[in-house]
Formats: sequence, structure tokens, C-alpha cells
Amino acid sequence: MLRTAFAFICLSCFVTLSFQARAQSLHPGVTAHRGNSSQFPENTLPAFQSALSLGVDWVELDVYKTKDGKLVVLHDATTGRVGDQNLVVANVTYEQLKKVDVAAGFRKRTGKSVRECPPQRIPLLEEALNVFARQSKTRVSIQPKTDCVAEAIALVRKKKMEKMVGFNDGNLTYMATVKKLAPNIPVFWDRPANSDIQEDIRIAKEHGFESLVINGKGLTEEKINQLKIARIEPGVWTVNERDDLIRFLDMGVARIYTDDPALLIDLKKVHQTIVCEGAYEGHLQGICTDQKSSIYWSWTKAVVRTDRQGKILASVAAPSHQGDLCYRNGKLYVAVNLGAFNKPAGSAKSWVYEYDGITLQKLNEYPVPELVHGAGGMEYHDGKFMLVGGLVPGMNENYLYEYDEKFRFIRRHTVASGYTLMGIQTIAYANGTWWLGCYGKPPVTLRTDDRYQFQGQTVFDASLGIAPYSRTHMWIGSNVRLPGQGHVGRVRLVEIEKIAK
Repeated sequence: MLRTAFAFICLSCFVTLSFQARAQSLHPGVTAHRGNSSQFPENTLPAFQSALSLGVDWVELDVYKTKDGKLVVLHDATTGRVGDQNLVVANVTYEQLKKVDVAAGFRKRTGKSVRECPPQRIPLLEEALNVFARQSKTRVSIQPKTDCVAEAIALVRKKKMEKMVGFNDGNLTYMATVKKLAPNIPVFWDRPANSDIQEDIRIAKEHGFESLVINGKGLTEEKINQLKIARIEPGVWTVNERDDLIRFLDMGVARIYTDDPALLIDLKKVHQTIVCEGAYEGHLQGICTDQKSSIYWSWTKAVVRTDRQGKILASVAAPSHQGDLCYRNGKLYVAVNLGAFNKPAGSAKSWVYEYDGITLQKLNEYPVPELVHGAGGMEYHDGKFMLVGGLVPGMNENYLYEYDEKFRFIRRHTVASGYTLMGIQTIAYANGTWWLGCYGKPPVTLRTDDRYQFQGQTVFDASLGIAPYSRTHMWIGSNVRLPGQGHVGRVRLVEIEKIAK
């Protein structure tokens, strides 16, 4: 069963890698709803250009068809809400539609003058696509508001933009048509608040949809977990209030549709939770990052690499059990104890496994026998690897084991911490401090200075993963066990001062 699961993961990796290679935005997970529509009239070229300048992941726009068969960008079937005239799009030609000033509603709503917000006309879909064709970072999601999927895909192919577009809507027929005509174009299936998540997952799998985007009133943490197990991206629409944005970021929503992308980008710097795809037999043992785009997850019997939205990029089954890990110069290093942990000296077989940081191909094994009670965690800093490990009852201090870059033992440092349950599980270095995550009831986090002098402990659980993010925040790992399915892992940003209190 485990081999089957990992075979499926590897297939998912191949698909994800090809999808991810299409573009890398500055701000993954941010979808500008109808462009930067909090600052500019929705679904207009200035709104799209502004979203591009922010570096958003996706821009969403809506499409109708005019009486003379033109594909135009507009959300409503009529122009009355946004324009200075009220025309039914399907009943008029594009030449008639061009005369409507679709900035009128925005000026009225915001109190702006014509000078501050000049008149805007409804753009053709082709004009909107031209805005995105001139760059490679931000992609555009097309929402067909009428039966025009085939025409929209034909236009996308004519412009050779298949890798730059997606489609979203709640209409299953439209979205299934996208996959039938263009299987490689991603679909974000919009769902209402009260939809049946298991039925939605079944349908999404059947049609090959990449994401479910759920109305904000109905998205829960449980639904996010189920989507991640199914390896379907969870999204939410449409969220504009600061508190709601923070709540969904903290829940680990991978994609948020918002009218205010600048606010979401700002909040993502300090409020972010990432949920790893899939469910795993053993619990999370540690996390680290490459400080760029990848997160590495060590599970009891697996090592996984994901992007910053939790999508699997690579994975490998591993012997039980893996521990905490660290990244150094394109390589991943994992502390391994093969199950002999917290046993009397002489029982443990402690190793460091070296993996390629991209493919996770195993490269080397390094014995670290000095960790006599089992290797548990590791970190790299200032030209050396520091390892931590298990402890047996009755020992009233912990130890940090220092190695050079070839894993030649240098020395052991004593931490006068008192006994901690099973020693130290995780380790990270940030802001001149070594942070050490320990089990316990309650779990505690130890601190030493850069000379390994004990600075104290706090009741804070970093025992499943801790890694530096910035001078003010750390990544903290956690997981939840779902009966009959396995463990789902998360990392979240936490203020350093909260860990130290």
C-alpha cells in the first residue's frame, strides 16, 4: 500500500513539475479578482496592468459574447452596474458596447473625478490577453459567463498562450469542456459554500481539475485537509477584509481570490500557513527551506519537496525513521536513526543521509556514531553541521554535536537544560540563537546563544519542525492525524518573540 502511494506521488510530481515550470510569479497564491479591482475599474486594462505590476500569481477575468460574436471582458450580462449605460451584452454589437464608459460605476462608488479615473471601455478578450502575452510571470484565468469556451480556447491557441492561461467557473459543463478541448490548461472549479466536498473531489478527479475554489463562507480547515490529501489545490473566493484574509492564510489556503491583491501580498509576508499535499503513514519529523521556493518535509518514512503552496515537486520513500533536516548548497541532509532512539549507548545507529535538493535522489550516507542515543535533528551554520538527538531518562542535560562539512566530528557541546523527554528533536539557528524543539507534556523549546550557553526554555511546540524565515519570524511545523487516512503536515509563520516568551 505504501509503495502504491509513493508511486502515485511520483506521478503527481511529474505533472506538478511541468505545470510549475510555466511561470514563477513573485507572489504565489494571489489571484487578482477582475484585476486590481480595488484601485481601478474592474475588468479593464488598467486593472490588469496594475495587477501585473504587483507581481500577482494569477489575474481572473470574465468573458461574455456580443451579438456579433465578439468575446468581451465583463462580469455581468448587462453593463448597468459598472457603466453609464445599461445594455444587454448578448443583444448588442461590439461597436455599440464600446460606447459604454465602464469606469462610471467605479467613480460613483469611490467618489473619484473623471480626471482621477478616466473613462474606460470594455476590452476584447484578445486585448486583455495581449497585456499578459508581453510577460511570463503572471497568468490569466478566464471565467466564461456564457457558452464560449471553444472560442476562448481557439483564441488562446492562436496566440500561443496555452501555458499562460487557466479557466475558472462553477459551471461543470463549461469546465469539463475546457479539459476535453485542452487537457493541459488548468481548471479552477468554483464551488458554493454548502457543496459536498467529497462529491466535489470525486468529480474534480474524474475530470482532471487542478483546484477547487470554495466560497469563503463555507471553506473550513477540514475541507482544506481533504483537498490536500486528494492533491487538489484549495482556493477561496472572494475575500477582501483584512481579518478574513488573515484567517484563510492561517488555515493554509493555497489560492485566494481578492479585489485587493496589494493587501493580500502585504499580509502574506507575516501571516502564512502552508499545507503539504498528501497524507503520510508516520508523523512529521522536521522541515526546512532553501530560502527561495522550496520547502522540505521529513516524515517518518518519507522525504518530500514542495513549492511554497504545498504542491509536491519530488518525493522519496525512506527507511524508518527519518528525523529533522537541513539544506546546504543544493543538497538536503537528514538526520537518521533507523528506529533506535532514546536507547542506552551502543544501541543506536546514527546517520546523516544526503539527497539531491531537486530530485531527492540519495547521494551519500555519513555515519555519526557520536550520537549514542540516536540522531534526531540537524542544522547548518557558519561552516559546520550541528546535530542533536535522543536522551535516556536520568540525564539532566542535552548535547549538541558539531561536525565539519565532511561530517568529521569536531566536539560535543553540553546544554544545561535539565532532562527533556526523548532529548531534542529539531534544531534551527536564527538571530544569534540556537532554537531546539523538544517533546514533552507540554512540549518545550530550548534556546542557547551562539556559544551554546543555555538561555532558557519556553512552553512552545517546535518539536515537529523549526526553520528560519526572517529576523522577526520562523517557520514552525505541525501535523494532524486523520483516522484512516494518515498525517497531514503544515508549516506556519510565527513571530520569534512569541516563541521566546
